[in-house]
Amino acid sequence: MFWGVLIGVLAGGVFGASTMTDSIDLVAIYKEMGIGVGIGVGVATVVFAIGAAVVSTIDYYRKRKAY
Repeated sequence: MFWGVLIGVLAGGVFGASTMTDSIDLVAIYKEMGIGVGIGVGVATVVFAIGAAVVSTIDYYRKRKAY
């Protein structure tokens, strides 16, 4: 749901900016939105993977110390 809200805000901003400049090119708008969403998903995936690796490493060392 959070990503849906962010995409909605992004779409609203892109459409608002395009209407203020009096030129609407939907193909270019959707292309920019697609690129932005792709970058956002890629960054989120990398951040999640790094966070999961850190938590997994911490958990591994805690369990290793217990023995």
